[in-house]
Amino acid sequence: MDLGKTSYVGSTEVTHWAEIMIEGNKTLNVAVHLPGLIGTVLDTAGVTITNAEIAAECEIIGQNSTCWCGPDYVWSNFVCDNVNKCCNVEKCVANISDYTPLCLPKVNVSLIGVLTGSSPAVQSVLLSAFNVLNAFNSLTIQGSLYTGLNTYAHNFTVSLSSVFATPKVQNIIATLLTDPTIYSLSVKSLGMVYMEAPTGKLCYNSKQQLNCTSIEVMSKCVWQMSRDKEATLTLGPGSEVQLSDTCTELSAVTLLKTNGFWSGMYSCLFVTGNIAHMAMAPIQIALLPEVINVTSNPQTADCSASSPTKVSILCSIENSTETYKVMLKLGTVEFAPIKEEINGIIKYTAEFSVDCLAEGKPSSLEASCTLENSLNQLRNRTIRVPIIYPSDLFCAEDETVGGKWPKTKNNETAIIDCTAEGRQGLMKRKCIGKTWGEEISLCVKVVLNSVALQAKDFEKGLGATQEVAMFIFQSLKNNTSDESDNSFGDVKIAVSVFETMNKASVNMALGENLLPDFIDSASSMLNATWEVGDVEESSSLATQYLSSVEGLVKSIRINASEGYNSSNIQLQICRSGSTCNKTVFNVDVELNATADMVKTVGLQSLANRLPKLGYEKASFPSIVVSSTVENSTQSSVNIRLAFPNEADSKTTMTCVFWNVTELRWSDEGCEFVKGPGNLAYCECNHLTSFSMLMSKHAVSMPFLDQLTYVGLGVSICSLIIYIIIECLVWSAVVKSNLSHFRHTALINISLCLLLADCSFLASSFPSILNETLCLVLVVAKHYFFLAMFFWMLCLSIMLVHQLIFVFSRTGKKVYMILGFTIGYVCPTVTVAVTYVYYDQASDIPYYSSKTCWLTYQSALQGSIHAFLFPVGTIILVNIFSMVVVIATVLKPSGAESNKKGDSDAVKSIIKVVLFLTPVFGGTWILGIFVFLMDDFTQFITYVVHYAFTIVNSLQGFFILLTGCFAEKRVRDEILKIVLGKSGKEQGTVTTTK
Repeated sequence: MDLGKTSYVGSTEVTHWAEIMIEGNKTLNVAVHLPGLIGTVLDTAGVTITNAEIAAECEIIGQNSTCWCGPDYVWSNFVCDNVNKCCNVEKCVANISDYTPLCLPKVNVSLIGVLTGSSPAVQSVLLSAFNVLNAFNSLTIQGSLYTGLNTYAHNFTVSLSSVFATPKVQNIIATLLTDPTIYSLSVKSLGMVYMEAPTGKLCYNSKQQLNCTSIEVMSKCVWQMSRDKEATLTLGPGSEVQLSDTCTELSAVTLLKTNGFWSGMYSCLFVTGNIAHMAMAPIQIALLPEVINVTSNPQTADCSASSPTKVSILCSIENSTETYKVMLKLGTVEFAPIKEEINGIIKYTAEFSVDCLAEGKPSSLEASCTLENSLNQLRNRTIRVPIIYPSDLFCAEDETVGGKWPKTKNNETAIIDCTAEGRQGLMKRKCIGKTWGEEISLCVKVVLNSVALQAKDFEKGLGATQEVAMFIFQSLKNNTSDESDNSFGDVKIAVSVFETMNKASVNMALGENLLPDFIDSASSMLNATWEVGDVEESSSLATQYLSSVEGLVKSIRINASEGYNSSNIQLQICRSGSTCNKTVFNVDVELNATADMVKTVGLQSLANRLPKLGYEKASFPSIVVSSTVENSTQSSVNIRLAFPNEADSKTTMTCVFWNVTELRWSDEGCEFVKGPGNLAYCECNHLTSFSMLMSKHAVSMPFLDQLTYVGLGVSICSLIIYIIIECLVWSAVVKSNLSHFRHTALINISLCLLLADCSFLASSFPSILNETLCLVLVVAKHYFFLAMFFWMLCLSIMLVHQLIFVFSRTGKKVYMILGFTIGYVCPTVTVAVTYVYYDQASDIPYYSSKTCWLTYQSALQGSIHAFLFPVGTIILVNIFSMVVVIATVLKPSGAESNKKGDSDAVKSIIKVVLFLTPVFGGTWILGIFVFLMDDFTQFITYVVHYAFTIVNSLQGFFILLTGCFAEKRVRDEILKIVLGKSGKEQGTVTTTK
């Protein structure tokens, strides 16, 4: 028995081929002995036999041999390709007994094809072409369809019991396409690709991965997904899906958040030419509804008669295959609701009684709907149900063209469904006292709502292709071109599409072929009526509009286009130069920046719609000009706008820019210059200041940026000098465990501050950084500043411990373990948890690409709190430690009979404060006030920002002074080093005397 070659047959196990030669005419039943081989270890090969069966048999008579395959085996492609007569026959008379492998296990492989041509019957043509394939079983025509213009489409399937070589099928297709009656032919295969996919019901919002392996190397791969009877969607990079970089024989897709959007049939395709190898697997998710609508009927509980009243709570969700456990609750009362299904919507209803004489007379009750899926995961939605008491003001029922408005409590907003044909959504109206406010229609065209849903799918990664992106913008343009038919709701949902596509562009680059449709649709929006009687609502929409349009202009990749103009938007492009001069709507824009590309866009009829906070009495022009610089090589960008000045001489002109962080107009960094005649100029320049670290928003003040960079430059040089000095004098000044830890902590504080300052300088100009580099620098600043503070905490704890427990000595090893754990592990955990939370579980981003720093949304909302809380806590602890040190210094020792005099006490306190403040981070307490004081109309706000920037940008310099030159032992060692040999000799002579 000889052990032959090995072969991979699509399994995780390796198949070894053994040959048994029986000489003579004696017949031996080999199959009887095979079970005895199972479990045997082959020492020569280091292999354990797990299964044994006859793959092939050959009968050799003289020079001739007749071979045949065992049950459930077929000829290998190696045999079929080299000896054609062996293909698709049971026994082959040929000298092939030494071929390895001779036969392979049968596998189910299918070729699924579509042929278009002029012939109504193609069975015989296809059969004669494909029956040459090894292990051919059958060819079936699934159906034929006449598509017009003398063209038929034929769907067919070829069944095989063996894998095939892609080039062989490509040759068959190429031969068929030479027939003039055949127009096109494409083929997909099943059985050539193996997919690993999770099975069973998956948890909602879990992370899952699917892997595909092709038995051949192909040109590219594609992932697709289909849901129920919907069209198949191609997966692309998105916020909820990641695709692997490798894509020729191995490919993977990661679902970051499994929800209802991702439940369906998945396909991976490896493609070369017009052949695609495919594998499929279903993904079943324990669903929870993406949208839960909770309403009350009536919307307001009427207790004006002081008698109990009834309220029905309705909870509605889209139809789902999941079976939910549902509970409805009003106040403290909870009921299992009645379920009904109407037009694809599942509705749960329960009636509650409201006690109008309840203790405390609550102004409203909370109503909630809680749904539980088959894996016990929960999702709920709550609303408030206002209560009208006899003494409350209210608006009486009112019927208008828009619909019937229910009785509503003062300062509450009534909501009703849209009734206009071809539209869906809501209408709302606020009750003020006893008077109804204006109706606000959020009714949108049904088709626009579909576009918005498609855009959301695109952003997630479903259908994220250039073709789908172009279709979205085309649909938006086609359904907003009739400007007279665009309502406020239409504008709002169109802007939401812009916002969604802008978010999607972070993962999926958008091509310039989208520009015309995007700009035309955005221009149409500016002709619609935005005035709805609610200034806050319309101003918020204008802010979203500007942000999303600017974002899309920035993210759309321009290659050959020189720009595009529409009635309300003009886009101009500059390439590779130090200066860009363009004109949009008669405004001359000059931008000084050496960059790969500058995009300048002008928007009409927008400025007066944006919030006018701080400029309520100002008159705004209709044009907003925005410029985007790509890959600038300069640290700063200067922009100059020249426009006709039509105002009279008594009018005060102010140049302002739109602060995207604070969402308001600001004149910081901008200057108005009056030119000759009626010309006027605006010049703007913006950098980043150090006080941004502790501020809610980016800060721009005169000379603040320059102070930041000068201070950081001095600080970085000081820290480098200090670290070098510490290394030089280390052996001389470190004589005890206490001094060893103190100097270790100081070096780590200095090193972390040095790296943090360098990271801050590197991120000072966010406009020239890409997203990845910006994120790296944000993480670096977050980590190194936190590490600095945690080492400061270690130093203060050590000092207080030594002062309180004078006779308790702690070993060097304990100090070092404690120091490095607190100093580096704590900030690592803090940064990692913060990043993962804001990246995976929060809608708020971890960082802002506008500032390259952490985000602030509102109180306790935003990643900057993961910096402020630990820093604030450590500062308070260190201040307490400083107080303990001062109290210890002022306390008389046992040898002293009297307390220190006032002057000595004051000197001691000043000395302690000066020495410990830089290394305890005391100056950063100003940062707390920077965060809290954001009213820039107050003079004290400017004082705090300037003080924080000056003191903390120079922190490295203060560490050099207090940690090095203020310590006598270090000074003496520095003098010895400076004086060198002469100093040593002089010291020797003195000692001898």
